[in-house]
Amino acid sequence: MMILGPAHASPENIATMRELMGLDHSIPVQFIHYMGQLLKGDLGYSYHAGSPVSQELLRRFPATFELTTFAFVLMVLCSLPLGVVSGYYRNKTPDNVISVFTVMGLSMPTFWFGLLLIYIFFYKLGLAPPPMGRLSPDVAFPPRVTGLLLVDTLLNGDLKAFLSAFHQLILPGVTLAFFNLAIIVRTLKADLIETLEEDYIRTARAMGIGVKKVLLRHAFRNALLPTVTMIGAIYGSLLGGAVLTEVVFSWPGVGMYAVQSIRYLDYAGLQGFIIFYVIIFALITLLVDISYRWIDPRVQLD
Repeated sequence: MMILGPAHASPENIATMRELMGLDHSIPVQFIHYMGQLLKGDLGYSYHAGSPVSQELLRRFPATFELTTFAFVLMVLCSLPLGVVSGYYRNKTPDNVISVFTVMGLSMPTFWFGLLLIYIFFYKLGLAPPPMGRLSPDVAFPPRVTGLLLVDTLLNGDLKAFLSAFHQLILPGVTLAFFNLAIIVRTLKADLIETLEEDYIRTARAMGIGVKKVLLRHAFRNALLPTVTMIGAIYGSLLGGAVLTEVVFSWPGVGMYAVQSIRYLDYAGLQGFIIFYVIIFALITLLVDISYRWIDPRVQLD
């Protein structure tokens, strides 16, 4: 009914559609057929998008990758210094001020914070572009090379489109970064406080090593492993689709595709999104595990 529509959902058409979709076989046969297709990279056909699921995910992934990577860079650049400051100045004014912002970040739902930013910076102040996708309506899309607009606009020498794409990234990027930034700051603060109480830190201080060197070279690096694990998990989850943020800002990524698949009861599209998400998350987790060897030479990869 959903695919054919009420006007064309005759018993004959329904039977034909069931045969085309393989629903006329038993459940075990359907499962074996699906697994065989999956091993070949075929995630099925998305009827609401009118294209194969794998093709639709690959077409939309650059939009999600660009948004989440931008948010990830903001998140890391802000959270690591704030976490170090908060851990070093424990229970003092800098720590108290940072704690206020982290509590706000953890307390506010992501979609609500995004709507708040739109209301303030777009509706009230007029400083932000309309939340209508990756480019302003009056700017033409560049020829697709990588699918990343910041890259494609530079390759095409289109400065106006580059600035438009960058402006469109700011509000959704800040929305994604703010909540996850709070998690990283609190994680790094807790680990740094624990590390600063270790015997080797007290020994380094007793030997007259400067505060800055002790903090950054010894304490920070050893406190970083749990934080790197958290950062990797966050980045993997974001790459799987920042669903609420993409919906709020009309961002045409894989998260928006998942929402549309749910809306149209497109099970093939939703299954494909979940499999895609799991693969991305597993790959990011593997890269995080490998990075431990670089952060802490004591970690053995074997």
